[in-house]
Amino acid sequence: MSWKTIDSNTLIDSYHVKVKKDKVRLPDGAIIEDFYTLTIPDAAMVCAVTKEGNIILKSEYRYACGEEVIECPAGMFEPEENDPLTVAKRELLEETGYESDDWTYLGATWESTSKLTNRMHLFLANNAVKTSLQHLDENEHLDVIIVSLEEAVEMVMSGKINANSTVHLILKADRLLKGELNEL
Repeated sequence: MSWKTIDSNTLIDSYHVKVKKDKVRLPDGAIIEDFYTLTIPDAAMVCAVTKEGNIILKSEYRYACGEEVIECPAGMFEPEENDPLTVAKRELLEETGYESDDWTYLGATWESTSKLTNRMHLFLANNAVKTSLQHLDENEHLDVIIVSLEEAVEMVMSGKINANSTVHLILKADRLLKGELNEL
């Protein structure tokens, strides 16, 4: 059973965010007068693994959270982009200076199922090698962190890494690399 939209008003409509206020009817007949949804562009995230078996992470201050957050390299689709792999390769190179020629698509996740409409496309990039300096956007300020896969998993389990998509990606990559995940 699905919800039915009775009325919809767009409150903000820009490339980076679209905010809608909908009036909806639930399957039981109840009405929600002000259900808000946020649409932001889809994004791609990379768990890049070096030839030595280390994971390339980044630490970046996230204003909305009010703290430094450790994440896998990631970024939004630009308006003309529609291929998640292209976005993943671009973001890995821009944010870390690393590239890979061994990519595996691990699927897409919902960022927040109650209010956000975007997906995060997850990739594993094996045999990543440093080929250049970072090429950060003018508003990006981040540090690259390189840790072993085991340490990355421990950082997830201890809560030091707590961004949802990064947690999902590291745990999935760990299972795949250990041969515990046979199918994607």
